[in-house]
Amino acid sequence: MTSNILKPFLILIFVGALIGSCSKKSVEEIPETEISSNFESGSIGEVTKESDHKWVLALKNDNDNPDLPERWRNWWYVRMDHVSQSVPTEIRIKNRGWPYYYTPVYSYDQENWFRFTEEEVTQNEDNELLINKKFEHLRVWIARFYPYTFSHLEIFIEEWNTHPSLKIQTAGKTQENRIIYLLTISDFDVDIENKKRVIMHARTHPAETPPSFLLEGMIDFLLSGSSEAKEILKTHEFSIFPMQNVDGVISGNYRSTPLSENLEVMWYYDTDNPVNLKPEAPQEVSVIHQYAKELMSDGGPPVSLALNLHASNSEPDIRTFFYPHFGTLEQGYSEAEASLWGKQIAFINSLAMHLGSDMIEPTTEEGGSSFASKTYPESWWWVNYQDQVMAMTMEQTYGRAGYAPYWVQPDDMRAMGVHVALGIRDYFNGKSGSNEFIKWANTASEGILKYPHLYPPRAKDELKE
Repeated sequence: MTSNILKPFLILIFVGALIGSCSKKSVEEIPETEISSNFESGSIGEVTKESDHKWVLALKNDNDNPDLPERWRNWWYVRMDHVSQSVPTEIRIKNRGWPYYYTPVYSYDQENWFRFTEEEVTQNEDNELLINKKFEHLRVWIARFYPYTFSHLEIFIEEWNTHPSLKIQTAGKTQENRIIYLLTISDFDVDIENKKRVIMHARTHPAETPPSFLLEGMIDFLLSGSSEAKEILKTHEFSIFPMQNVDGVISGNYRSTPLSENLEVMWYYDTDNPVNLKPEAPQEVSVIHQYAKELMSDGGPPVSLALNLHASNSEPDIRTFFYPHFGTLEQGYSEAEASLWGKQIAFINSLAMHLGSDMIEPTTEEGGSSFASKTYPESWWWVNYQDQVMAMTMEQTYGRAGYAPYWVQPDDMRAMGVHVALGIRDYFNGKSGSNEFIKWANTASEGILKYPHLYPPRAKDELKE
């Protein structure tokens, strides 16, 4: 029989053992945090666990190809499961191809996305991003910028598929046999004869998602049924390729196809007959090229404006900018070259009337002519049609982008799409104000840059001279 004196001690031992057992069981039942990128547009390289709540994520090359340029290493998009809700998670992003500071984005459902704050993201002397955040849910997706996948595009297209002013076509297939969509927008009850034809394409570089949001805003506006939109559709026909490099988007690449091709520089035209492309041009280029060529010879009005939509990994305060080509007669350019320069500046000015000149980077004094001997889309337009087609690249940016102190969001980019539509209308109506070079205020001189020593970006692979 147990002594009454020993009973309290035995009870304490039993209770202690029970608590220890429960604690051990609870610890065992809490799964470790897992990080993955095995989903559409997902991407990450080596993942290193430094402690239970501390991780290092190393960016990888497109297709794990070590021969690609360092500057092609930029996109990342991961899912974290079993994330602690009681203590902050620390993430270090390394192996980045670009040195500029930015705040990534996160989501708990892949639909509603949020920017990390500047207090939650810092950058060390090795240009590594350091994220420190207490998350609210066990699962979180984190990305370099707001993702826009092929699935997003198909959902958006489906929302408008019965609109009478929209034709949805399969223009061709990618190298992995996926659809390359062509959206034609116009008032089809009005004869094409007196319309202005515009052709646009985006997502040549897969991870450059801002143009997708821009096109959503532009298309929403053009199909809105507003009196302003109706008038534009009576006098314009828009041919839009919203996602050229579908395979690259799905695989989570930054700049290339799954074969590590940079489609932007692969408009390989035949020098003997430059309206045609050489057989080695990738399918994704040939699809757009073939349609552009048809528009120039189908008996209707030729294309007179071609926009090539991109986004640049620039210093946080760089705003939207353009790559106009050539320069003025006074600078020694020919009449056709000076004419193209004037049209490009006129279009930039027409956009500035709506977007605001403080939202666009200052244009250079001249654009130079080396692009003409290269194989960009604009090179093909120039060698075949000279100044007949105002062909130019527009580069959005990912940072504060003129919206300081806050950072650009999808709705800002969608609003820019409306401004582009209005700018195109006014460009053709001659309401752009001037085709003279305008020296807008240079942000660098205003003292608001976060990293002024990095301004402006001069990455060789991002320039079009």
